[in-house]
Amino acid sequence: MGEAADIRSLTEALKSLQATVEANARAIASLTADRTSPSGTKPGSGEHHNDRPPKFQKMDFPKYDGTKDPLTFINRCESYFHQQRIMEEEKVWMASYNLDDEAQLWYMQVQTDEGTPSWRRFTELLNLRFGPPLRSAPLFELADCRRTGTVAEYQARFQALLPRAGHLDEAQRVQLFTGGLLPPLSLDVQIHNPQSLAAAMSLARQLELREQYTAPPAKGPGRGLLPAPPPRLAPPAPPIAKADAPGAAIADRPAVKRLSLPEQEERRRLGLCFNCNERYTRGHNRVCKRIFFISGVDIDTPTRPC
Repeated sequence: MGEAADIRSLTEALKSLQATVEANARAIASLTADRTSPSGTKPGSGEHHNDRPPKFQKMDFPKYDGTKDPLTFINRCESYFHQQRIMEEEKVWMASYNLDDEAQLWYMQVQTDEGTPSWRRFTELLNLRFGPPLRSAPLFELADCRRTGTVAEYQARFQALLPRAGHLDEAQRVQLFTGGLLPPLSLDVQIHNPQSLAAAMSLARQLELREQYTAPPAKGPGRGLLPAPPPRLAPPAPPIAKADAPGAAIADRPAVKRLSLPEQEERRRLGLCFNCNERYTRGHNRVCKRIFFISGVDIDTPTRPC
């Protein structure tokens, strides 16, 4: 009885071991099939195993000499590290090996003072030494950016400050860019309600181009869009009193009003007559009977011929 029980337990153990071996074989075969799949995806799944670019792509490590904004150099370095799967302790060594001129001399001093820094510390020191002179709050620097020339120039300055301002959602970026355009262009862009920063930038350039083709030529200060007033003609001479009524000319003459220089400019801008409130046109002097004295101009009263 004892021997039969031992044989029975040994047989069950062998069956269990065989089942385990078969399960492991199926798992190994499944993993092998996944790795050898030409598309790099799981069977029946549209998701990629890895979002990194292919290993066989050749990329040149960027160089930096300290003459430009280091933010671009740092971004290209991190792209290279991601593609080549560089370990953290090798990043600073590779970046420092590709420094030139003033940047290389700067890193020699950093090694003397601090030794070999971490990659994060390296990027902080590089930005402090070669980055643009920003204020204590980069977001305030971005919000204070204003258009002083063309839209393309303003867009370049805004885009250079944007990466240093921290995380901003799309609506905040659009508002900051649009506000810096200044009226009236900022109001035109707001009317179209762009939903992205790229759309706002493209719209601002398009509106600026339209203004260049539709703006009328300037006619002088204070003219605006109104047409230039017609040339001024001499005011009509007052009627000469008859001999038998020496005081008639003075009695018939309307009250005298003097026009100041600002009033003259306003009437010239509106195209009004200097003697009445009607528009000045050719032949108006035949119907206008009022006489105003213009400040700074002497008008001689005609006298009766002898």
